[in-house]
Amino acid sequence: MKSVNIFWVSIMCLIPSFSSGEGRRTPIIDAVEKVLPSVVNISTKRLVNVMQNDSYRRLRRNVFDQFFSDLFVPPPTPQSYPLKHSLGSGVIVDTNGYILSNYHVIERAAEISVTLENGEMYEARIVASDEINDLALIKIDVPGGVKAIDFAEDDDLLLGEQVVVLGNPFGLGHTVTVGVLSAKNREALYQGEVLYHDILQTDAAVNPGSSGGPLVNVNGELIGINVAFNKEAQNIGFAVPTKRVRELVNRWFAPKTIKKIRTDFESEEQNGVLKITSINEEHIPSNLDIRVNDTIVSLNGERVHSLLDYNRYFLGVEIADRLDLEVEREGRGHWVSLEVVSLSPLSSEEKAERLLGVQFEQEVETLSQLLRFNRGLPLVSIEKGGPAERARLKPGMYISRINDFEIQSLDDVGLALEDVEHGDTVRLLITQLRETESFIVAQLKRVSLTAR
Repeated sequence: MKSVNIFWVSIMCLIPSFSSGEGRRTPIIDAVEKVLPSVVNISTKRLVNVMQNDSYRRLRRNVFDQFFSDLFVPPPTPQSYPLKHSLGSGVIVDTNGYILSNYHVIERAAEISVTLENGEMYEARIVASDEINDLALIKIDVPGGVKAIDFAEDDDLLLGEQVVVLGNPFGLGHTVTVGVLSAKNREALYQGEVLYHDILQTDAAVNPGSSGGPLVNVNGELIGINVAFNKEAQNIGFAVPTKRVRELVNRWFAPKTIKKIRTDFESEEQNGVLKITSINEEHIPSNLDIRVNDTIVSLNGERVHSLLDYNRYFLGVEIADRLDLEVEREGRGHWVSLEVVSLSPLSSEEKAERLLGVQFEQEVETLSQLLRFNRGLPLVSIEKGGPAERARLKPGMYISRINDFEIQSLDDVGLALEDVEHGDTVRLLITQLRETESFIVAQLKRVSLTAR
């Protein structure tokens, strides 16, 4: 009997202990631990009931309304919206506090709150949005910065590879679902209308509230932004692919757009490197030794691998900072010193009046200042017979977007109209707000007019 006990003890010693998690760790767990600090919950204190004058956009809204109603029991009416509720998810894409989410998530938010993985909550503001791609960029200010997600290469997608969806379904807090990449370049249809091109499909669950969160590979790299709209389907989730996400983020992060600073040259990715493609000879100092086709190698010693790296670096600089730019020409590298310069003040009022026939209110002590949902400027005067009057614009309307520029100030108006000339088409997003005690109605209208 004694020998049996010794034998049993010997066998037990050969069996590994998993009490600490050793042996259970997989690449999925590593990916989740890497990404989770970059995933946020997005909530609101008041909700917005949005009405569209465009039939296609109404169709898209109906799709997302189906999922949004699942967040409430019973399904909501404007009068029954709670004062505070979880709307969806987001993912941090820059350490300075820039967060990506779905447009249909932030569209409903009158006042946006972001909760980090550690439970800390911050108020957010909208920086940019694109309804057609269903993406939006918001920002929080966190002392010391936040952890940003890594982007996968645009075409680094393998059908059948394991993927992870992270988000906050039904307001339950950070949740993980796992599946495989089922398809890419999908065309998503609803009632015969194409809602998305080139979308990713996964069998990992994308539930209401997970919209706007990241779809990642086992390396913990972003391959898409989750979007849920096929309510009847089982085990089918969708995501906007990184390639489209990167294109929008690069446009939004451009130094001119987001920091209102001038670099006096343009660059773009070519064959995996960042090339200078044009130079503003009018403004650039004569002693600055850069030329078209130079390759940008680094900024202040930090390697620049892509346009996204380059644009993100400028998010942390200020006017009058000096930057050491390393460029390569014909296989030989050299350094040049750049001074960060603000964009020249533009005569925004004159441009708006001359091109569009409108005048803006400059001191905005109104609902738009109190509610982060609408950051447009109100029109106070419409010139008789001008382009705006012909487009049926009226005083009291808000212009929230001009072409691709979100309008928060008169400086934004000037930037948006900087390259507009006589005869050009100008696209406007018009917002009209009506407030009640428990909800806000936003009437959105898109108009195009011809600059004179």
